[in-house]
Amino acid sequence: MLVGLTGNSGTGASTVAGFWREAGATVCSLDHTGHRLLEKDRTKAALGIDPSLSGMAARELLRERAFTDPALLARINGSMHPVMTRWARFCAARLRHLPGIMVLEGALIFEMGMAGVFDVTVAVLDTPERAFLRIFDRDGVTMATMRGRWHNQLPPAEKAQRADLVISNSGSIEELKEFSISVYTELVKMEDHRG
Repeated sequence: MLVGLTGNSGTGASTVAGFWREAGATVCSLDHTGHRLLEKDRTKAALGIDPSLSGMAARELLRERAFTDPALLARINGSMHPVMTRWARFCAARLRHLPGIMVLEGALIFEMGMAGVFDVTVAVLDTPERAFLRIFDRDGVTMATMRGRWHNQLPPAEKAQRADLVISNSGSIEELKEFSISVYTELVKMEDHRG
């Protein structure tokens, strides 16, 4: 079964993906695919970045600028999103009939028009305030960048409406793990019924 796991930046979708990996799912990250693309010289050139920079240095350079510079963000989306979408569709075609739970985790699954690739979509929700604190702690970015990330993603309520299942991350990490495993158990049952 192919599962698309999404949520606005900082809501905890990557944490849920980690719990599911521990429970037995195969998990791929759309963000990591984007990181690999930034290792390629042609991607850097398309974004006006010195090709001699490492992928990590390119990400650092883009991290603050992308969400405060609409023209740069449009170039990033135009260069990277079509490649990432093709990659996801290719993987889906290869993995669709294999047994088990295959998860693609990414903040922009709905925004990139990829929902139809998956058998089930799951959205992780939390408040902007809690998500912003997580992003700041994790990435150390400015408030303007955090707001910019959310501005370029669908509102949480719309993600919840589009998703087949929703995980609320409004409590402790222990509660999130318990809720995540409960949803994963439901996915396993759905997979068993499909077989």
